[in-house]
Amino acid sequence: MKNTQSLKLNRDFRRAYKSGSAVGGYTVVYARKNKYSFNRLGLTVGKTIGKAVVRNRLKRLMRESYRLEEDNIKKGYDIIIVARSRAIGKTQEQIRKDIVYSMKKLNLIQ
Repeated sequence: MKNTQSLKLNRDFRRAYKSGSAVGGYTVVYARKNKYSFNRLGLTVGKTIGKAVVRNRLKRLMRESYRLEEDNIKKGYDIIIVARSRAIGKTQEQIRKDIVYSMKKLNLIQ
């Protein structure tokens, strides 16, 4: 990902959770304006979703979906994508459409 860094600190996640969110069928997207000229991305898949293989696959699908849409996303935001249990077994294209839908609701897509 060209213009995106990882969101790693717990305090950054907590700040983003308090701000605006948009719920899709398979994901929830949280976004908060940051002070940088680039985006920071955090991915979350809870242990209730499944075992490590399932969780890691969902993270890969969400990361790839973000990468494909990165050029269309406004810069300067902390973005957290949280997988819902319905996302298990969905294709990459379904996850991508859901993330784009949620980001449009948050007015992140240009």
